[in-house]
Amino acid sequence: MTSTQSMAFPNAGMLTEKDAKKKKHTKRLTREDMEIVAALEAVRSDMEFLHNCFDHTTDAILVDSLVYELKAANLKYQYYLNLCKERGIVHGGQV
Repeated sequence: MTSTQSMAFPNAGMLTEKDAKKKKHTKRLTREDMEIVAALEAVRSDMEFLHNCFDHTTDAILVDSLVYELKAANLKYQYYLNLCKERGIVHGGQV
């Protein structure tokens, strides 16, 4: 590296504090971690589907049913999200 390059980019090739923290907090996901992430994503997908159904349903009985299903899905989502936080699982920039 020439002195011109080092003057133009003084931190070239060095980790910033933010990068170091990010690298420090990343870990390899175990098979169990990946299953938890898959379950979290599945519940998120289910919730999107249920919200879509809710938005397009006019029957009162189906609306009531969807309210209960959404509540149950939300509780499952919170469970898996808390499990990810406890285990330090970070997936796709999200916990």
